[in-house]
Amino acid sequence: MKILVTNDDGIGAPGLKRLVRELSQRGHEVYVVAPLEHMSGMGKAMRVRARYGIAHVPGAKRAWWVDSTPASTVYIAINLLLDAKPDLVVSGINRGPNMGLEDFLTSGTIGAAIEAALNGVPGLASSLACDNAYDEEDYGIAAVITASLVDLLHGAKGSTIVNLNTPPRPRGIMGTRLAWNNYKIPLTIRDGSIEPAVEGFRNRYWDLRPGTDVWAVMNEYASVSYVDLESLNNLGSLEEAERLAKGLAPLLGEVLGEQ
Repeated sequence: MKILVTNDDGIGAPGLKRLVRELSQRGHEVYVVAPLEHMSGMGKAMRVRARYGIAHVPGAKRAWWVDSTPASTVYIAINLLLDAKPDLVVSGINRGPNMGLEDFLTSGTIGAAIEAALNGVPGLASSLACDNAYDEEDYGIAAVITASLVDLLHGAKGSTIVNLNTPPRPRGIMGTRLAWNNYKIPLTIRDGSIEPAVEGFRNRYWDLRPGTDVWAVMNEYASVSYVDLESLNNLGSLEEAERLAKGLAPLLGEVLGEQ
């Protein structure tokens, strides 16, 4: 497959390099367009006015850095830098997990996969559930699992988003749903700055119900979650929107009459 790789840890991140090496060794045609610097927590933020340049990433046919957000790099790659749409966008491998609804809406890693799906290209976000992975080989197991999942996504719908979270040494792989997880990080003030009172990713997650991505990773399973972007625009949503619009309709005449 023709694969676009990006991330939110920056063009020089070891997780991206290890992933590109794994994908290219399996015969995929790999291109890289990634943020110049660390861009964690950017979600789907867009900034297409940006500096860019050529990068060297072993295993990639071509690589560029873009001084912008992860989602922007995907948009710029698909609409400008690549000569044709890729078959798949892979974002990662991120250092640290991206689990639950809060991360789904906040993570730059996942934001890049969402941007891919909005452009009709399946997106896979891959994260290593570990806070202290600094060398390429720390990502070896996660890279193998990610690349194997890439093979299974051949021909996937363009609206597909898959979120993969891999513990350093998983004892299995589970299909999961996103946990209902909003951040509950205790905060403190130190020397005039607001800071988290505790460190480490395990303090971010509280929804530990079986079947969720958080439960799986906390129990040392790799988690695979699937979201179809089209499902966000279903008929149930339309019916509720129409009900709200009908409730507003009588007010429109009043507002216009006052102008």
